[in-house]
Amino acid sequence: INSIMCVPCLYGYAAVIFNHEAFQSHTAALSKIVLLSSTVHGFCFVAFSTLPFAIGQVQDAGLIFLSAMSSKIADEIIKDGGTTDEILSTTIVTLGLATASLGVVLILMGKFKLADVVAYLPLPVVGGYLAFIGYFCIQAGVALCISKAMVKFVDWSYLFDVRALLLALPGILAGVALTWISRLNNSAALPMSMVVIP
Repeated sequence: INSIMCVPCLYGYAAVIFNHEAFQSHTAALSKIVLLSSTVHGFCFVAFSTLPFAIGQVQDAGLIFLSAMSSKIADEIIKDGGTTDEILSTTIVTLGLATASLGVVLILMGKFKLADVVAYLPLPVVGGYLAFIGYFCIQAGVALCISKAMVKFVDWSYLFDVRALLLALPGILAGVALTWISRLNNSAALPMSMVVIP
């Protein structure tokens, strides 16, 4: 069930990570790469976890960094006169190496029992980061609805266009409805509403 629910999210993650114009003609292939890497992540999480009930799922917290990295790489290569193939290959290898490096660091932190170091982060820093993740996901969702890259705060001005607003409205209303439904004391309400919403 968890895997089935993750597939639409992963397509959204791919659209967020590769939101630069340079990637638009390769969206299908890049989405498949995200699906494959997420599948490998899930299997590794389940196989190597010390918890017998572990379920591996990619989270949205890293999207901010992956999106910023891919956009920066694309901008720099375009500025230097590079090709789309150079952008794709550099971005895929860099994101893969960065993600693998983070995985090694997290494994080492777990091995040497350094996870408690996170407790020294001030609560406002953690709260601010989590709030920005929420804002970033909402902005990315609206961007997916209107098929335009929304990276800066001023990009919300796209919604002043009536057509863009009409495209975004179902997604925004569905997000509000799902948020409200998730707060109900009915464990079947959220999954059922996710099936019902097209």
